[in-house]
Amino acid sequence: GSRGPKLVPHESCNKYVTCDGRGQNEIATVMQCESGFAYDVVAQICYFEGGVDCLGREAEDMGEAVPSQCLSELNPSDPICGCETYLWNSVTLVPDSCYGSADVDFQCSKDAVITNDLEIGIGDGIRPGRAPDDFTETAANTGLGYHDAPWLVSDSNPDGEYPYKFPLNKTALIMIDFQRDFVCPGGFGETLGNTVEDLQKALQPARNVLKAARALGMPIIHTLESHKSDLSDLLDNKFTRGELPDFLRIGEELDLGRILIRGSCGNNIVDMVAPQPGEYVVFKPGKGAFFKTHFYDLLKDLDITHIMVAGVTTEVCMQSSVREATDRGFEPLIISDATMSYFERYRQQTIEQLVAQGALVAWSAESSTVVKALGRACGSSE
Repeated sequence: GSRGPKLVPHESCNKYVTCDGRGQNEIATVMQCESGFAYDVVAQICYFEGGVDCLGREAEDMGEAVPSQCLSELNPSDPICGCETYLWNSVTLVPDSCYGSADVDFQCSKDAVITNDLEIGIGDGIRPGRAPDDFTETAANTGLGYHDAPWLVSDSNPDGEYPYKFPLNKTALIMIDFQRDFVCPGGFGETLGNTVEDLQKALQPARNVLKAARALGMPIIHTLESHKSDLSDLLDNKFTRGELPDFLRIGEELDLGRILIRGSCGNNIVDMVAPQPGEYVVFKPGKGAFFKTHFYDLLKDLDITHIMVAGVTTEVCMQSSVREATDRGFEPLIISDATMSYFERYRQQTIEQLVAQGALVAWSAESSTVVKALGRACGSSE
């Protein structure tokens, strides 16, 4: 049954994209909403489908893309969550003035690729690796050290590293839940008492890898923890979990709209790592990306065998997705500085567990290492 009212579709739904600037015989596309959901071009709830001849259409018949105001009104000076954006064809276009000063300089491109056989390994700081020289049992018990795979140490592999070998043409970048609900002021995460700046630390590293992946034409899949407006995909145990007041339950209204509801302002990916044309968005009702989604089928259709994973939070949605991926035969690499938690010790402990015992669940490497490895597709040694 329904736990909340359905949202009323925006008046721009089921109208035509403007024909202005088109020839009279060109085709405009029709914006349509998923039944019961509000219009929100960033969340791709109204999507573009079908066509109509522009000939004879008046301006008042057309729906137009408009600037997004949902967060700039809240905090326009916030460089991550308040930067002005413009929307067109269900994609957020971020002005260059908002971001880019810290972006990595990545020169390799899809057309310049000379090899698909890549690896992150010896000398790159890949995890797993051997325990540090000052490793002690006390450190192991307190989580201050790590004991990944000491048996890997040999004369030819003095660092005890276990390379992550990946075919570029079968590798996808997965961006887990970089949504305003968790990363921005006024969202669900902050309302629970968490410090959103802790998660924002992952954005620039994730953006750097995203830039490299886009240049190489890698498949990119973004996920959102998201529920239908009538909550028909929300399990009872998730709805009732935790000692929360009623106003903090999924579906209730906060500053950024209804909590974890598709189409709400908060249930959109932050502009800094927002999807671009040709990238995929998976709405997931659970913690893991595979539960009740088309994520597995999408990976298979794309012929993906390896995934590089960034996202939040490390110990919940990122970890769940990585474990699910391993159990389904995929080879995951965690981008360690592109995933964050509200609690730094949780991030560290989760990564330690996943890479332990010879990458029992996953490998990990920092974003700079990943970008460097991707550059080798063009023959670069740097």
